[in-house]
Amino acid sequence: MSKTTAFFGFVPLFLSAVMTLGAADAPARKRMAIVIDDGPVPAHNAALLALLAREHVRVTFSHEGRYVVAYPELAKAVNAAGHEIANHSFTHPHLKPMADADIEREVADTSAAIKKATGHAPKLFWAPFLEHDERVDAAVRRATGLEHFPFTKYHFIGSLDWESGTTAEKYRELCTTGIVDGTVILMHEWPEVTLANLPAVITELKKQGVEFVTFSELAAGK
Repeated sequence: MSKTTAFFGFVPLFLSAVMTLGAADAPARKRMAIVIDDGPVPAHNAALLALLAREHVRVTFSHEGRYVVAYPELAKAVNAAGHEIANHSFTHPHLKPMADADIEREVADTSAAIKKATGHAPKLFWAPFLEHDERVDAAVRRATGLEHFPFTKYHFIGSLDWESGTTAEKYRELCTTGIVDGTVILMHEWPEVTLANLPAVITELKKQGVEFVTFSELAAGK
């Protein structure tokens, strides 16, 4: 074999080794979807949107239809900022004890309100209290064509911001510990602990290399 032939035979092997080494050294992805429930409400909505804009973070807001009807300009602002809006029912009831027709009305009216306010219908349903079953899902599907976001497929973390006893330290610990690829963190729009501590949480998550994605992006594997 000539030296020239040997050299050109070596090149593909060398490039393959470099590519393999690069792939092995690449950091593992950490995609995270933050969902912010129970809005839109005036108290914190603008401040949260301003924070997320500064940090270039996109999240999923799960809106209640009654608040979208009351504050359509807030839902419109959420949509305009590039965030996703999920259907979180109209009055935030426990859906399982309800009749099918009442479930259908809850979600149909919410989808209609979101579309009227933003020009876009929601792509996903997110049950109040995360309480749903096959019957509830079927009723939601009939009324809106929506599927419940499959959060049980992912690493789910509750921030506990809805509990009055959750301290700032506990909130920050819950939201930044044990983060893996495909993490979903549940927060709410109204608690003071979220508004006050989300900036520090985002800073820490960025240090950990987190990629912030919406529900739809996470479900699509983006």
